Amino acid sequence: MEKVNYYDLIDIEKKIKNPFSRETSFAKIKKEYGEGFTIFYDMGNGIALFVRKITPNKDLLLYEKSQVPGACLIFNLGSNINFTYKDKKEHTLRKNHFFLELASNEFYCEIPLKKNQAFISIFIGTKSDLFLKIAYKIENIKKYMELAFKQSYYVLGNLQIDALQSELSNDFKDENYFEDSLKSIYLESKITNLLHHTIEKISKSLNDKSSRSLKKDRISSLERAKEIIMKDYNSKLSIKNIAYKSAINECYLKKDFKEYYGMTILQMIQERRLEVAKRLLKENFSVKEVSLKVGYNNTSYFSKLFFNHFLITPNNYRKELNSF
Repeated sequence: MEKVNYYDLIDIEKKIKNPFSRETSFAKIKKEYGEGFTIFYDMGNGIALFVRKITPNKDLLLYEKSQVPGACLIFNLGSNINFTYKDKKEHTLRKNHFFLELASNEFYCEIPLKKNQAFISIFIGTKSDLFLKIAYKIENIKKYMELAFKQSYYVLGNLQIDALQSELSNDFKDENYFEDSLKSIYLESKITNLLHHTIEKISKSLNDKSSRSLKKDRISSLERAKEIIMKDYNSKLSIKNIAYKSAINECYLKKDFKEYYGMTILQMIQERRLEVAKRLLKENFSVKEVSLKVGYNNTSYFSKLFFNHFLITPNNYRKELNSF
């Protein structure tokens, strides 16, 4: 298996300098290694976004080094990713999961990439001093960072990506958004929202010991329940029906679901519907059509929920889209 450094894997095609130290870099994967692209967006305030979509034409061992201590939220949108660190320990990040990676100034990591298997991920990197200030809700975060400096890294979490995280990260895959100054500022709001929501999610997971004591069969049922919500969001879903299809007691489902995902079943159904609604509005459906498609017969009620969630009405959202 050929070993290759990340910077040797890419050809930087374009850099855009934006006001106030913002910078965007666009790169393509070198043809000798496969196809795909990467985007690096530096917000100029200690926070940066990395978008990577790589499909190698042969088995590769990708390695990266960093001398900048910090924290990185890694969202895996492709196949399972195996990370091997300086101490030779492996951490597997499953598809549609994320974890928090703390790094020292001697960080080193290897990732095997399989031929013709897409590596799709989103990283949000934050410099260590800033991260310690904004991640204060995570119990013992300073202790975890100290451990990272001792062994070059430390990994926290490994949780499922929820509907809100999926919706917030959806536009990061569009290169056009990063080339337009106004759109890039809009994306910055999504980056900070995703950062805030994910820190809260990790905090709840780590600080709630009961969520870590769930048995494997219970977790399997919870994940099945989420699959049902993601697929059948526009039908009349009841907790009783979801519990039956997930092979779990209704009371356990309500209690464990909130502990595991950080939200109730009804909240996830609503977030999923609104996530899809936002996407449909981009496809130029009317507000009434979208309301019906995602399971709301009352358009006024749908508009109210949409506004409460996104702080903009569906009609105004459509107008903003048409103005770009």
